[in-house]
Amino acid sequence: MFYSPKNSSELLDILKFDLSNTYFIAGGTDLAINIKNHKLVDYDIIDLTKINEFHQITEDEKNVYIGAICTMTEICENELIKKHFYSVYRSAYELGSDIIRNGATIGGNIGNASQSADVVLALFAHNGKIEIMNSNGEVKILPISEVILGRNKTCLNKNEVISRIIIEKRDIISTFRKVGARKAVTISKVSCATVLKIVENTIQEANIYLGAIGTKAKRANLLEDYFLGKSLEELEISELQKLAYDEVELAIPDRDSRYYKRVAIEGLIEDVYKDLVNYERI
Repeated sequence: MFYSPKNSSELLDILKFDLSNTYFIAGGTDLAINIKNHKLVDYDIIDLTKINEFHQITEDEKNVYIGAICTMTEICENELIKKHFYSVYRSAYELGSDIIRNGATIGGNIGNASQSADVVLALFAHNGKIEIMNSNGEVKILPISEVILGRNKTCLNKNEVISRIIIEKRDIISTFRKVGARKAVTISKVSCATVLKIVENTIQEANIYLGAIGTKAKRANLLEDYFLGKSLEELEISELQKLAYDEVELAIPDRDSRYYKRVAIEGLIEDVYKDLVNYERI
């Protein structure tokens, strides 16, 4: 069966069915791949893209709220996102081709829980929270770190869907960079999302996450510790590159891909550094 609810009320009715063999579409960019790989056999499909409540970007004094069905193109073109969360904007902008960005959604990116998901990495760095609705209309809000449990694995139950993403507006600077496998439709081989809070020219908070070097976003503790207490001018690229190299070695010590990723991340972290010291001109 194929379901296409027009609002959350219709969705709630559908969520009360037996959903043991159900596939949710929040953009559908991975649907053909899963069918080809025989991951979808005799599944019911629920298309979430017609639900207007999940398709809005709004704000209040404290937070910005991104509907789960907002596409990457819509995120790229939204001034609120670019103003407050540059790394989210940048990660959406670098996701695939124009065609993919027009279809891929932020909720789908989270629900797939790919270890290479760019926007997910930026949400980790911004301490993003995920609003989840169940078949009874009950809503809970969880940190993204509790929603994504590992590669292609989330905490979502069969009768739950992602409705919104919530990010707190803070006085920070941020950026996102990645090295990919292909030029036009780039899948991350290694990526980095960085959020810094700077007070009186001193870095007081650093949230740095690396992507595609494990089953989920990896917090870069070595890099974070190095940033804290320094000004941007005091950062040394050579030390950042050494620490980034060590982060990869610690994350995937037994994987052959570490040889490539250790080298790739040195160039990547230099790009991150340049973005941060030139932030006002980005």
